Amino acid sequence: MPGEALRYRAFISYSHRDARLAQKLHRRLETFALPRALRGTRADGSRIDARIGAIFRDRDELASAGSLSHAIEQALDDSAALIVVCSPAAVASRWVDEEIAYYRRRHADRPVFAFVVGGDPAIDPRSDPARAAFPANLARADVDVPDGPLGEPIAADARAQGDGFAQAFLKLVAGLLGLRYDQLRQREQRRRQQRWTSVAVLASILALVFAALALQAMRARNEARAAQARAELELTSERQTREFLLSVFRLSDADEARGNSVTVREILDRAVARVGTSEFTRASVRARFLATMGQAYASLGLTHRGVDLLRESITDGHGDDPELQNQRIDSGLELGDLLYSMGEYEQALAALDAAAGAGSLGWRQRARLGNVRGDIYAYTERDAQAQAAYQSALDAVPASAAATREGVLSRGRSLAGFALLAQFAGDYAKAVQAYENVVALLEPVVGARQPDVINARQGLGSNAYLMGDLVRARAEFEQCLGAARMVYDPGSPVLASIESNLGRLLLETGDAAAAEPLLRDALASDRKYMSESFDDLAYPLFNLAAARYAQGDRAQARQLLEEALPIAAKSHHRMHAPILATLADLECSGGDPVRGAQLAADAVAVAAEHKDIAPWYAAQAELTQAYCAAKNGTGVARDDVPALVDTLEHKWGKSSPFAQRARAQLKVIGAAKVP
Repeated sequence: MPGEALRYRAFISYSHRDARLAQKLHRRLETFALPRALRGTRADGSRIDARIGAIFRDRDELASAGSLSHAIEQALDDSAALIVVCSPAAVASRWVDEEIAYYRRRHADRPVFAFVVGGDPAIDPRSDPARAAFPANLARADVDVPDGPLGEPIAADARAQGDGFAQAFLKLVAGLLGLRYDQLRQREQRRRQQRWTSVAVLASILALVFAALALQAMRARNEARAAQARAELELTSERQTREFLLSVFRLSDADEARGNSVTVREILDRAVARVGTSEFTRASVRARFLATMGQAYASLGLTHRGVDLLRESITDGHGDDPELQNQRIDSGLELGDLLYSMGEYEQALAALDAAAGAGSLGWRQRARLGNVRGDIYAYTERDAQAQAAYQSALDAVPASAAATREGVLSRGRSLAGFALLAQFAGDYAKAVQAYENVVALLEPVVGARQPDVINARQGLGSNAYLMGDLVRARAEFEQCLGAARMVYDPGSPVLASIESNLGRLLLETGDAAAAEPLLRDALASDRKYMSESFDDLAYPLFNLAAARYAQGDRAQARQLLEEALPIAAKSHHRMHAPILATLADLECSGGDPVRGAQLAADAVAVAAEHKDIAPWYAAQAELTQAYCAAKNGTGVARDDVPALVDTLEHKWGKSSPFAQRARAQLKVIGAAKVP
């Protein structure tokens, strides 16, 4: 691509009022690792490497520069692209405007990208600079014509009401690397472990802490009988803990509190308030209580509050008390695990590093450190480091503890990590064997309903599906769904994920009636927990539409597809082409044939972009286009129509509604006259 020989991949121009966002963007760009599937040599001979490369940002790069203006100009000349952090502050910045003008005049052949963080991109900065997003020299079509028409900058909208930071960042990366945005977005789905648990699981965590606090209170009484005041304080703390636990256990009754996380949140808030007003004779007791509350909030999905309390438990108290030091290590490991589940990988690694350096770690702590590191490395595509981390976790468990519950759970997480790495590498047979080992290890000790067992079962189902073993895939999905329904509340994201997988499998094997309620539940969960602009909402909408169409409900199928179409189009979603093709089929078979023909043509064009990775969607689009031509009386002049049907049957099987509809279309095409 242009600029490969230049020193910088891009220059970030920004107002220092936007310094925090610019720094975040800079860090994300320089640490971003491109998925393996997108790396390599293009057809034109250019290479796409794993890393974007060096990014210039003046606060970091000019610490020793002798001449600011000369250094800025040199950096602009040495940059393959210009990124402008756009906001009203940038509009008001003389230096941002001058950097844009210099770059556009000197390097008109190089791209300029707008990264909008504030203001309104639709407002002309010359008439309303206080509300505009684009600086004047970026907005103008010609930088040397001040009163000329406005252009259309290449923009990624990072505002909350736009794409959001994460999606805008991916669009910017795609532009810098010359990739399609949907290629980048459709990479391996990074499984972010769900922290939603039942109140019973929460009560179990707190019960363990209660036992530790009660034991410590008894020791304090035995060791300090002469200090009655101290013992009274410990007893008061124990009573407070007991009262809190009793209230949680009362809520764990399924008839009273199933799904009632608001009541649990109120109890947690009161407990944290008591921690803040109570005196503890030992800092470690207070720190442990704060850490436990952090875990409890996180288990209810209140992850940011959980992070705050875990960080407070690390910084609370002073001194070299070994017990306090040990608690800080535990809190640091818990914080790292929670940040990992939130996708904050670099912050998670920093928390783990701090915990590892806080003192001597016991085997449980070393095992957890290795497992969390392994998960982070696996999802950031550092496979060799992930392998080493998981192995270090396995090695940390002593032989004397290998058969205990703690030892088994730790080993199970390590083995599940190895299975995940095999799945990411495409070695599905190895992944299946690894997940089977996890189930065989965990199930006799913790039972079939434990979340790690459920996750392993889902891994088995997914790998069986990818290997084409649909019978086993269905059995595994049904088994883990039954277990999950005993643990998670109806509508939870964990349940929705399993229901979506099983529903799609049933649909593909021709059982649309059984698939429909599962797909409806999955869609309802996504509507509840995801925003309306969530791009993967296209999947459950399309799947449910296909199920309704297969059962003859054309009206609802059309309604669901019309809802999915703008979502898929906006994000260039992989389901865009099949949504277009199915809508075209509906129109041409009994609606508006003119619109149907246009939708079919659009489907063919969109599917061509994914033909290398999803040829079945291209076949579906081309077959529907030929069907619409036959229905409109314009004729069909292509000999490969039967081959298109064969492609669909090979992908989904002859009993699937997709293959059945394809054969019905083929019959109409065969009966049509070629003009």
